[in-house]
Amino acid sequence: MKILVCSAWPYAHGVPHLGNLIGSLLSGDVFSRYYKMKGFDTLYVSGTDMHGTRIEYVAWKNGKKPRELAFETHKKIKQVLNDFDIELDNYSNTESEVHKKFVDEIFKKLYENGYLIKRKEKQAYCKDCKRFLADRLIYGTCPYCGYEHAYGNQCEKCGHLLKPEELINPHCAFCGGTNIIFKETENWYFDLKKLKKDLEEFVKGRNWDEKIKKLSLNMLKNIEPRAVTRDIKWGIPFPMDKDKTIYVWAEAVLGYISSTIEIKKEKEFWFGNVKHIYCIGKDNIPFHTIFFPAELIGSKEDFHLPDKIAYTNYLNWIGNQKFSKSKGIGIFSDEAKYLMNPQLWRFYLLYSRPETKDVIFSWKELDKVINKIFVENVINFIYRALILGKKFGIGRINDEIKKRVKETKEKVEELFEKTLIGKALQEICSLSEFGNKYIQENEPWKTKDKDVIANANYISKAISIMLYPFVPKISNEILNMYDIKPNWDEIKNEKITIFNVKKIVERVEIKMIEEKYEELKNKNFASIEEFKKLGLKVGEIVDAVKIENSKKLLKLKVNVGEIRQIIAGVGEIYEPKELIDKKVIVATNLKPKKLMGITSYGMILGTKEGLIFVEGKPGEELK
Repeated sequence: MKILVCSAWPYAHGVPHLGNLIGSLLSGDVFSRYYKMKGFDTLYVSGTDMHGTRIEYVAWKNGKKPRELAFETHKKIKQVLNDFDIELDNYSNTESEVHKKFVDEIFKKLYENGYLIKRKEKQAYCKDCKRFLADRLIYGTCPYCGYEHAYGNQCEKCGHLLKPEELINPHCAFCGGTNIIFKETENWYFDLKKLKKDLEEFVKGRNWDEKIKKLSLNMLKNIEPRAVTRDIKWGIPFPMDKDKTIYVWAEAVLGYISSTIEIKKEKEFWFGNVKHIYCIGKDNIPFHTIFFPAELIGSKEDFHLPDKIAYTNYLNWIGNQKFSKSKGIGIFSDEAKYLMNPQLWRFYLLYSRPETKDVIFSWKELDKVINKIFVENVINFIYRALILGKKFGIGRINDEIKKRVKETKEKVEELFEKTLIGKALQEICSLSEFGNKYIQENEPWKTKDKDVIANANYISKAISIMLYPFVPKISNEILNMYDIKPNWDEIKNEKITIFNVKKIVERVEIKMIEEKYEELKNKNFASIEEFKKLGLKVGEIVDAVKIENSKKLLKLKVNVGEIRQIIAGVGEIYEPKELIDKKVIVATNLKPKKLMGITSYGMILGTKEGLIFVEGKPGEELK
């Protein structure tokens, strides 16, 4: 049997935070390494989700084109994979030509098989921005739980799938305004009702967690056609109507297949005797238990359907806050490596994996998991066993110890099959506790009993092998001391050889990590001294003219105690004569910048609605 491991594709609007990392890419790496250790032909795929409204929105906010932002982020995510020792057989992206071609083919098949229908509908439209708003670009209060920042397609707090018109007090994500109407347009829908019976049989036939099964079957009771196109620009054109763009939920999941096509492995891993494991966050469950399988069934191509759904609940920040890079809340994966060895982050995240409920990060818990459990329990036990073996030699291993190791191995295997890899790691650490107690009770440093030392090293070696999927670099360093490779069958091998013993992990001062974190976050904020460097002054506009070939730019002469030439992008808001004699706020200490070949010697402060007008004398400093 072959194993295909798939991790949810991170969005290209920013690098994953620690919660994203444990929910998808890191968990996928553990499953992949485990099955490869056991000798299975295993493939691990994922990629960057480059399309959708969120990327379009964040790119707009940052003055970039969506493609530019997407590839910048893709490069950063690949660096994160390297830093955290996450090995994929193919890490792709949804802008790949192979992906686009495959998506096009699947939607043509769905159309030919009668599963796509056209519908007129009313879609959210911002009158101020003069644009249709895709579901992720409209937010408001969830009608089910009252969460005030639910998106138009799903509430991230309670998990309910939503429609934009269900939101209470909806807002436009672009301008923040509420001048929203629901304007008629026409889009294509996936008629899921036609697949209801097939999907129910599929869900009932899977050996899933009861929570997943219940959620999926409840959704299927009232399943309705779901939109697969939207009136946005950034994405893959819909094959039957090139003016429409395929909704990101409907095309990104097809990347699991296109990613295997890229490396010519699709026949081996999508048909025949294969097991699929999907590593996702809990908010992603319906897309992998209903919508993605529906696309595969509807294509009538006999694709293998999802087997294991290895989902996680949320890892939230201190005080149960959501991670937010813009607000400086939480640790993101590109920041984590500056705070602590990524192998230690791996151990913490996997040991604390939120498998049964949401988990809240705390520095106290980090200290406990890294220092008490990993360093003082696991690493110190392994080091003591190795040192004793090197010093006094190895004797015979008794049956009781073999049985204890065998029981742990089988329990770990059972937990992997249940997709509870966090509990599997905790089980390995329990074996280390047993080993520590065994050494303490038998005192081999006094008795020099080679059989006791052999038993301790048999336990230590087994732990080191089982740790490999979780902390591969640390495990490899220990296994080198035993002169073995990370192979699951080595757990029961009674031969023990010891080379070049050294301690490889030391205690971490978490207080110092916390201080480094505060320093890192404070870099994102300007100090009062830095703010003063802008040189904010009252400026009086004495002349204003339009710049040729530009709708937005005006060339202004501004008195800030001296006459400055400043270029301002307000030509669509003001006529030049309206600005004469107006007093504004000017940042006078910026480097000169050329716009359309004309140098600007400062910047006038304003908002999206226009400039900020003030009182005062020209050149007066603002305090």
